[in-house]
Amino acid sequence: MIKLVVTDLDGTLLKDNHEVPERFWDIADRLFRKGVKLGIASGRPHFSITENFRSIMEHLYAISDNGSMIIHNKTELFSKPLPQHEIEALVMAARSAPHGWPILCGKDIWYVENSDSRLIEKISNYIRNFKIVDDLTKVDDAVLKITVLDLMGAEQNSYPYFKQFEDRLKIAVGGAVWLDITRTDANKGEAVQALQQLNGITPDETLVFGDFMNDYEMMKAATYSYAMKNSYSKILEVANFVTEKDNNEEGVLDVIEALCFKS
Repeated sequence: MIKLVVTDLDGTLLKDNHEVPERFWDIADRLFRKGVKLGIASGRPHFSITENFRSIMEHLYAISDNGSMIIHNKTELFSKPLPQHEIEALVMAARSAPHGWPILCGKDIWYVENSDSRLIEKISNYIRNFKIVDDLTKVDDAVLKITVLDLMGAEQNSYPYFKQFEDRLKIAVGGAVWLDITRTDANKGEAVQALQQLNGITPDETLVFGDFMNDYEMMKAATYSYAMKNSYSKILEVANFVTEKDNNEEGVLDVIEALCFKS
């Protein structure tokens, strides 16, 4: 019996136009009425999750910034900001990567230091709460995650500049053009395990969905781990199952229907 469902957003639950499938709302209501816990685990910030799921936020576990924070019914269960002394070095590394734009992800706002229209257009697809500052190393705020937007390709172009940090920080390719840096103990897998412990739920009672490398640890936290049909190759390898349909065909919802509501 599934007691916990956790899904990634972009490339997973959401269609390529970043919209929540209309069928999701009825399925979420049925899960809640059945007593199944529902979590959204995303690289997005909490305020972006709120914009998409405002009507059910009091019921959701919102896992934001790749597991750096969990909020449930307006209560922060935990947050894991990056150490302040690492932020300057990370920003400098991002600046040295050609075509890579660093973004500091705070709890309530994102910070950028470039007004390039390509950067602004791209982040506006995901969030509205961002601020352009002169120098990211001078930002006085808790930073849950540093994201690098690289339109040349995050894995090929920007990732090599951050390999030096892998002994002490989590460096994850979050999408074709996104590279995410968090604490090593801040990932979606740790967040799912925290929800399991909080609610007395086992991996055998847990269903998760993801598509990219920031979902890697989460795939290991559940017996029913589903990679999307459209997933990155390494996620297809680590997941126990693969959806029959991709994100644009509502593959997540078909699996939930089959596993959570079967008679």
